[in-house]
Amino acid sequence: MTLARLIYCSTVNGIGNKDIEAILEKSIVNNTLDNITGSLIYDGKHFLQCLEGGRKSVTARFKVILQDSRHKDVELIDFSPIKMRHFAHWAMAYPGSSTLDSKIISTYTADGFNPRYMMFPDAIIDMMWRLSQ
Repeated sequence: MTLARLIYCSTVNGIGNKDIEAILEKSIVNNTLDNITGSLIYDGKHFLQCLEGGRKSVTARFKVILQDSRHKDVELIDFSPIKMRHFAHWAMAYPGSSTLDSKIISTYTADGFNPRYMMFPDAIIDMMWRLSQ
């Protein structure tokens, strides 16, 4: 199996903080079934997500996301082969929207959290890892 990492961002469409728990619960179940791991950052306006797993599984999950009306303006940031997973212990790491550490985020961007104007994929992974700790 070829491991792949996919990073995308999107604008949130029609959901609020209370909906995130249900989304996370379903994501954890689906990701576990498909052997996908990753991380999700949600700030109330945007999603920034990393998916790791078999190339076919990750591609199939991204196709579902593209059809999901809760996402608009979906932008693929990176899709590349990887040798190891960064989020191997999480079906979906989630630091929580209320706990996003502005000190960590400001290390990566001067304009606050806006995934459309972030950084290179490796820096995104590093930021997600640090936020998930």
